[in-house]
Amino acid sequence: MEIKKIFNNNVLLAENNGHEVVLIGKGLGFQKKVGQAINENQIDKIYTPTEEHWLSLFNELIHDIPPEYFEISSKIIRLAEDKLNTKFNAYLLIAVTDHIHFAIQRARDDIVIRNELLWEIQHFYPMEYTVGQEALQLITREFGITLAEDEAGFIALKFVENRTSSQSNIKKGTEMTQLIRDILTIVQYQLQIQLDETSISYQRFLVHLRFFVERITTTAKNQKSEQPDDVLYEHIFKKYPQAFKCTQKIMQFVQTKLHRDVSVNEQVYITIHIQRIINELNQHD
Repeated sequence: MEIKKIFNNNVLLAENNGHEVVLIGKGLGFQKKVGQAINENQIDKIYTPTEEHWLSLFNELIHDIPPEYFEISSKIIRLAEDKLNTKFNAYLLIAVTDHIHFAIQRARDDIVIRNELLWEIQHFYPMEYTVGQEALQLITREFGITLAEDEAGFIALKFVENRTSSQSNIKKGTEMTQLIRDILTIVQYQLQIQLDETSISYQRFLVHLRFFVERITTTAKNQKSEQPDDVLYEHIFKKYPQAFKCTQKIMQFVQTKLHRDVSVNEQVYITIHIQRIINELNQHD
């Protein structure tokens, strides 16, 4: 492996068997020159682009963002791969680096962006969220700045999105999109409404449906779900009968289409989202 470009002591562009790769590791570029061989024992992470587009994005980003951000992002990705027992594609380095750089800039300017999906992320992707929290600790140690809890959720979402895109093919993606469309059609028919795609309640519901469909199509049938909250289920059933009835139609559709039962808790979450849509519609009447 041969050095092609040195970004700093720890981030290099190298050539490996005729292919360009990005290498990250402590001291990789220290007192090194272009053309020299690399001590592979010092390599912490190798990013091998499968598309020319990735390398183009990386080169654009490395000119605008200090290499230290790529280093911390690589540490976070390696931590996530270990904790989540998975492998991410190279695009995650671009996504996480760009996000962290922008998040730190906002924090230094006292600009806070609230994560409207934080509750959903904490409940549906607790392991990813935990890694997101650990990522914030790494960022604090590296840059001396404390980011809001919302950022742990944003970082967790990067893991979810990248893993989903890595594991799904075009056919599966099309099937998931069709399932979401079918569910939205059921909601419109049951409530006798036209969904407002610009409303906050619709956008949150759509994001939730993406998570929901991804879970029920990828989770093993025998995998245990979280402990059911029967008390909350009973409360929601009585308090929001119209939304609950709509949810039951969706459950029937899922059972017929996928032969999958949906957990009590999942039914509660969907009912709450549908009720938010109903509440928003009533405010406009």
